[in-house]
Amino acid sequence: YVNHNCKKMKLKLVALFGLILLVSSCDCDIHVNGKVLSSETGEPLRGAKIEMVGKNLLRTSDEYGNFGIGEITGFCYSPKLRITFDGYKPFEIELEADSDYQNYKLTRLSESVKLREPVYPDSTNRSNFISSTWIEKYSSDFEVKSDSLIIYLDEINVKKELETIERELKSKKVVNNI
Repeated sequence: YVNHNCKKMKLKLVALFGLILLVSSCDCDIHVNGKVLSSETGEPLRGAKIEMVGKNLLRTSDEYGNFGIGEITGFCYSPKLRITFDGYKPFEIELEADSDYQNYKLTRLSESVKLREPVYPDSTNRSNFISSTWIEKYSSDFEVKSDSLIIYLDEINVKKELETIERELKSKKVVNNI
């Protein structure tokens, strides 16, 4: 009788161990390392907020702009990161890892802004003019180096962006792009 209970206990332990192995083998380590820099100066942005959207994970970049964020979870998913820093346009990226290569989906959103005064691409024809243009609401420049994201945040400075666009329009560099 004692021997019989011992066999049952061993079977239960083997089954429990097998179940633990099965459940733990499904873990997925989702981790993203990176660096946040100013696109204008190239300087690191200390204290930038890095959020893994929908996962209640939030980190901040260190004094060198470096960050690491992630989790070990029971299933794999494509993480979406949102990076914000006061005075800079936000940056959002989804990292898709469905195969042997990495895909990146950036969030892009433009807004229409009025120019201070109409720009006449052809000074001899005053009936053709440009009175507004589009500017991006999100930063979009990044690169990947040694499995780390290098993210360049753009300063929020609509006046400076408009001055640059107007200058380019007047010199006829960008007329066909608008």
